[in-house]
Amino acid sequence: MAISTNLIKSFQLSALTTALALAGCGGGGGNDTLPPPANGGGTTDSTGSTPTSAINISAISLEGVNSASFIPSTGAAAKVKVTDAAGKGISGAIVAFSASGGVSFSTTNSSVLTDTEGNASIFVKPIDINDNGTYTLTATSTYNSITTTSKPYAFSLQKTKLKITQLTTEVPTNTTLEVGGSTNVSLVVTDENGVLQPNTTVNFTNNCGTFTEDSVMTNSEGVATTTYSAIKADGSLCTDTSVIVTASTTTGVSANTSINLTPIVGNSIAYTTTGAVNLGASNSGSSTSGQIEFTVYSNGKPAANQDVIITKTYAPLDFSFVKLGNQSAQTVKSDSNGKVNVTLYPGALPGPVELKATLATNSTITALSKDVAVATGRATQNGMSVSLTKNTLAIGVDGDTTEVTVRLVDRVGNAVPNGTVVSFVSEGGKITPNCSTVDGVCSATFTTQNPRSDGRLSVVAYVEGDKSYIDSNGNNKFDIGEPLSRNIGSFYRDDNENGAHDLGEYVYIRPIKGSALACGTSSFGQPNLVTQILSVNPLSTVTHQCDNQLEAVLRYQFVLGLADNVPTYVEDVRVLQAGSSIYSFRMYGNGEKTVSMPAGTSISVTAKDNTSGTNSATCTAEFTNGNLTVPSIVNLSNGTVANSDVSYTLNYKDCEAGDEIRITTVTPAPSANTVTKIIYVK
Repeated sequence: MAISTNLIKSFQLSALTTALALAGCGGGGGNDTLPPPANGGGTTDSTGSTPTSAINISAISLEGVNSASFIPSTGAAAKVKVTDAAGKGISGAIVAFSASGGVSFSTTNSSVLTDTEGNASIFVKPIDINDNGTYTLTATSTYNSITTTSKPYAFSLQKTKLKITQLTTEVPTNTTLEVGGSTNVSLVVTDENGVLQPNTTVNFTNNCGTFTEDSVMTNSEGVATTTYSAIKADGSLCTDTSVIVTASTTTGVSANTSINLTPIVGNSIAYTTTGAVNLGASNSGSSTSGQIEFTVYSNGKPAANQDVIITKTYAPLDFSFVKLGNQSAQTVKSDSNGKVNVTLYPGALPGPVELKATLATNSTITALSKDVAVATGRATQNGMSVSLTKNTLAIGVDGDTTEVTVRLVDRVGNAVPNGTVVSFVSEGGKITPNCSTVDGVCSATFTTQNPRSDGRLSVVAYVEGDKSYIDSNGNNKFDIGEPLSRNIGSFYRDDNENGAHDLGEYVYIRPIKGSALACGTSSFGQPNLVTQILSVNPLSTVTHQCDNQLEAVLRYQFVLGLADNVPTYVEDVRVLQAGSSIYSFRMYGNGEKTVSMPAGTSISVTAKDNTSGTNSATCTAEFTNGNLTVPSIVNLSNGTVANSDVSYTLNYKDCEAGDEIRITTVTPAPSANTVTKIIYVK
């Protein structure tokens, strides 16, 4: 059955009506998120699209502006109309706007859809309100694969003249903000016509204090707000009584307001020095002053410009503080960080120190210093000692070592100041030239190498310090004329251990600084250069007198032994008689018999019974006396080694003629060697 023409036209009219309704939902307003309608209005073909051979786009116009060619800082709407060849508006056409610069668009892709009338608009706003340049706008429309572009629209930007108004704080009029407190600061930004300016950057500054945000963007109502705190960036309190808060825009417009602050009032104080403070005595040669610290607080924040009274609770009689020689109460102001630094001046007397800090505004608020003492003096003559890990080394190899440790105390038994330098000189081998004390101790290393001595060599450790004296008046300091325990001056290294300086031996000359005074006696451990030999043919000498001053070069001389890895024996008898008896001998580490075997050398004895077939007895032997392992330290004084360190005794029992007694020594690395001595029984 055929469908009537009227019915077809009725369907077409319904489709057109529906299409127009859909187009009205998707066009205009700058909404680029809705899909285009099925058609743009008018008669549709079988595909649902508006049959058109061309589309047109109008020139761009601006809405909401006083002048057609100027866009203000608040922005404007750019508008075009898209039509078909018959001049009818096309709904749902895509319109893409672009600019040569200077502005941004209200949609993310700068595109919108036309409304039912074919109109499309988009909001345009200057990127920079200070920009007054000239640019162009262009609109391009696409519909049914047909594209058309508007003529460029030239426009200029108007630089906006901003105003800051209503700059206020929450501090009531004629009142003050407590130091350390906070308040909100707010303002309004408008243009010269009073139009509110959103999205405008405002920068806040002040002469003392901090903001939660230094740079704030105005909201939709042109309002910018931040919070001011009367606390410096370093956490300390503001010391100013009046703070000027300034707000400014990027255009250079500014305004300010003031906030009055209450003066800082300290309400607590604490001793804030960390760790113990050990001061050197005034005659120690170490630092002649020290420093401790108190901190004043106001409500938990460091308080500046506060008067603090410093007094001495107890200290040695000659101790002073704040100023050299002062022993009375002194008023000191806290600095910008609330710190009260107190300089300490030790005297010659040792002892604990306690100072009290009191707030001048409140005598009940105090703090006491802790762990402060005058304790460290210079090294003293009888307070120097030297120890070795071993004192007999291998002579035949390079690289055998011993650690030399020097310990120093002052005359009251306290460790000398850290960094006290001890120096060394050696007759042979190699030794660390100097070491620096920590807690009164430092170490050097001696190493065997060329030059080598004849089995013994002398080493001297020396350091600047004080002579030992008798404190006759009890003031804990040396006074000229007080008795010196043994006056020392220059020294020498006694290489041949004869107790006197000989030509060629090392000499350390220390010029006298006071009046000449006779030197004390010289000893090997503390050699004193009484007379220096300059030549022997003809004999020439010079006397190096000591002086009456306290200062001196302290010295400590010791001997190192250098031993072979093959023992030298000295025997009471060379042949053992059959039966049971004792056998004694001495074992040395050199032919001169002046050193022991190297430290760590072991000695053992065994008996070999060669007559077991001729008798029922078994020959045995064992040591009954002597060091079966040569100790690390042997007695090398008096130019030789003590008999007790090299003497041995063994018992043998039930031995017959033909049996053997075997003595075996094993020397350690770096000169390892095993040697067996056989003694026959006759």
